[in-house]
Amino acid sequence: MPQIGYFCPDGQSIKFEDCLKKCRMGERCLSLPTLKKMSEQRTWTGIPSTTQLIKGTKQAMLEILRNYYVKPKSSAFALLGTKYHKTLEDHSFIMEKEFKNKRMTGVADYYDPDEETLWDFKTTGSYKIRKSLGLTARKIKDPSGERYKRSGKGYKAGDVKMINEWYVNPKAKDSRDWDLQLNRYAVWFEEAEFSVKKIKIEATVRDGGLKAAITNGIEESMYVVELQKLDKEYVMHYFDLKTKALRSALTISWSPKCNEKETWGGIRCERFCPVKEFCDQMKEKEKYYNLFKDSIIM
Repeated sequence: MPQIGYFCPDGQSIKFEDCLKKCRMGERCLSLPTLKKMSEQRTWTGIPSTTQLIKGTKQAMLEILRNYYVKPKSSAFALLGTKYHKTLEDHSFIMEKEFKNKRMTGVADYYDPDEETLWDFKTTGSYKIRKSLGLTARKIKDPSGERYKRSGKGYKAGDVKMINEWYVNPKAKDSRDWDLQLNRYAVWFEEAEFSVKKIKIEATVRDGGLKAAITNGIEESMYVVELQKLDKEYVMHYFDLKTKALRSALTISWSPKCNEKETWGGIRCERFCPVKEFCDQMKEKEKYYNLFKDSIIM
């Protein structure tokens, strides 16, 4: 029971089949082909995907168990990513390689056998790219020598302006989701006897050129982010635990809250989680879970 429909511009919900048959508002918010493409949903087969397991277990569980709706335009960047992948299809390369076993599935974007490099294509915001690169700002005097015309907090009229200078700080680098996802794909390739020496993300900046991107130190439209190669045992242990956690959650229809990393410090909850409305409804089940949690097979 995943996403089953849209929220119309007036806030009312409508199921996919009804929306595609006839617009209830008389004029479509997006074109019919776009709405139809966005309505395509993956059916839950009982085997979790790599991307499902990177999410918080509670979010993944609710997306499986609950019927929910989203605003069509909120899926714009996912659709853009799909179109981008389609334009890159070339059968001379190893692209869109699907892996599957009894415990989980995954689809790797591109493997370059000449460079022995695993690639993934992302369309994402400047904040995510800034974090993945470890870009950190420090204040320096404006090289142009421009001065403040008025006094303000920490400076006075006539002082040379202070501007942000961005530098790569390895300690500030945070690409956790990408690291886990791509390293799991790397394990699959290595098990198939392909050598994976490097793992890279080709990221397209979806807010490139806008003030938000510049504020985050992102000045280009595309970036290549080289990811850390993680220890195989660590990667497999993580996904094994998350697989067990999701299966347990689906069995009892309850899961603890997503942690700080899974919610991106709360940003995902506030802006990007399609099932956040169901979170509070789970509180009643917590007391029952605590009564028999020790007997749950994890």
